[in-house]
Amino acid sequence: MDRVWFENFDLEAEITALITRIETCTKFTLPDQKRDLAFSYAASRLRKTKEAYADAKISGKPVSTSRRDFLTTIQDTIFLAIPDEDVALMPISEYVLNDPSYYQDAMCRAASLTEDELFMALSPILKDMTVQDAREFVSKLWHDGIDGNARKYAEALKRPERERVPLRRGYIV
Repeated sequence: MDRVWFENFDLEAEITALITRIETCTKFTLPDQKRDLAFSYAASRLRKTKEAYADAKISGKPVSTSRRDFLTTIQDTIFLAIPDEDVALMPISEYVLNDPSYYQDAMCRAASLTEDELFMALSPILKDMTVQDAREFVSKLWHDGIDGNARKYAEALKRPERERVPLRRGYIV
């Protein structure tokens, strides 16, 4: 049988470490009730993951489980209990389990750059960037792109009419 990440997964230790890291970075202490809710949600999610894995194995279907996806889902759930202004303080290097590709993908789509170009440009600053910085950067890229396209379109509309081109004798377009 294949070895999967959740066989030796210490749920309490992993979720405690995740909550501690989030609280340290956001400077927001999760209330006990929200902390308990995060633990129960994580336990439920882990149970469902195990059941889905077992069902897929029994039916002979290909199975893919990811520890990173599991923890990212739990992290995003914890972020729902934290005010946005506190989440925005979290360094991008800690956000989404130290996965800068989360914002790299968003920036790449917004700026229409290749991942390599974007990575080369941003790699030195990604480790020091906060979530708020990344949001502002993506917004600026997105809006500057839209504004630039709108300006080009407006200028095109101001140009004098194009020359009439005869289609055939007697008719012009």
